[in-house]
Amino acid sequence: MKSKIGVLSGIVLGLSLFGSSVQAATHTVQPGDTLWKVATAHNITIQQLTSLNPSTGEMLYPGQTLQVPDDANAYTVRTGDTFWKIAAAYGLPTLTLIRANPHISNPDMLNIGDKLRIPAAPSAYLNGYFPLRAGTYTPYVNNYAEVRTWSPSGEEIRPHEGVDIFADKGTPVYAAADGTIINYGWNQYGGWRLTVRTDDSTAFYYAHLSGYAEGMGKGGTVKKGQLIGYVGSTGYGPEGTEGKFLPHLHFGIYKTNVSPWKTVDPNPYLTWWELQR
Repeated sequence: MKSKIGVLSGIVLGLSLFGSSVQAATHTVQPGDTLWKVATAHNITIQQLTSLNPSTGEMLYPGQTLQVPDDANAYTVRTGDTFWKIAAAYGLPTLTLIRANPHISNPDMLNIGDKLRIPAAPSAYLNGYFPLRAGTYTPYVNNYAEVRTWSPSGEEIRPHEGVDIFADKGTPVYAAADGTIINYGWNQYGGWRLTVRTDDSTAFYYAHLSGYAEGMGKGGTVKKGQLIGYVGSTGYGPEGTEGKFLPHLHFGIYKTNVSPWKTVDPNPYLTWWELQR
């Protein structure tokens, strides 16, 4: 138990140090602003915004000052700017930039001083496919590397190795890229899962499924956008265990050219794919 507490303390300390290193900026509330609108403009959740501003209630008022992250990828609209002009300057499709800024209610009307988020393309898999269809899942947050404690032998401190996308049980799951299935079946952590090798050094991992699409099996191949299974809540126990958490897809990325495999934060990829629909 002592060693577990020590590990957990180290993780918490690391998170605290990370949090303290984030440089803050301010946002002056404009007429019509809401917590959601401000949070979306700065690429954070409402919970993160309220944690930065603990004395702020649900209602905002014009002129109020809020603490927000100093986003290096933010752009301030200037005279003559349009979505097309800004997207071209950053080498982005115009629709991608519009989708990255849902707080702008009318893309044809930018106001001087508006803050736009400039989405960053991932280092690979630019043409990947978001594994759940639009409208079938709830807004997700990046919970990669969060603390997890369940293990087959009892509680142990370990980092979360993917991102959870919550959806109803039975929601279709689609392949994010072409590949070959290298792991199939039950895993005590991931329940019914699929591991798909996408190239010589990378594998995509889909876990907690309630079932598989027809034709799935070890050694089989999948195509980007192909139905591969269905969202569930399986895992955290022997074969057949389910319901220990809300239904969701756990999506992970692993580098397989090292031993043991190394996890990669999948959030930049998911965020980019979600904008490309």
